[in-house]
Amino acid sequence: MTPLARPTVWRFADRDTVHTAEGATWYRGLRRSRSWAVLGGGPEERDDEAVRALLGSDPRAAFAPAGPDAYAALPGRKLGTQRDLEQLDLRPATGATLYRHTLDRTGAFFGSNPGRRSAPLPDLRPADVRTSLRGTAARHSRARITLVRVHGRLHARYAIGSTLHTHTYVLTAP
Repeated sequence: MTPLARPTVWRFADRDTVHTAEGATWYRGLRRSRSWAVLGGGPEERDDEAVRALLGSDPRAAFAPAGPDAYAALPGRKLGTQRDLEQLDLRPATGATLYRHTLDRTGAFFGSNPGRRSAPLPDLRPADVRTSLRGTAARHSRARITLVRVHGRLHARYAIGSTLHTHTYVLTAP
């Protein structure tokens, strides 16, 4: 049986990172916008296609999106109604991976901006994303949900007690 290909990140954004099996960490936008470089490394830079190839060829390479700053408004176009969420068209993306950040009092005290990252939840279908966002909007009336189509991201933010939860859905393609 042939293993299924891992879905790839549809679009990258500056401040995204890729950790390789060899221990190198590539940062997008470190030296120049839309290019990847290693902090403290040589002058080598990579473009998005080279990083996609790296993620596809190295099964232990891990992508981590830039976490939105908890003290700033979420980027993108606001999806404020249930109708906005029902009509959400994610094409040409075929899925998404959910990255969650949690900022509690301890993290805020120690100066964390995005908060603590949880393990990603991969292989979500577009219908799963819409259902999750509709559920978040229904359960948390003050939730903020935004779409950043240029970077292929959806963000949802809500608070439970003194803990701020931020979900970032990174759109993927086969």
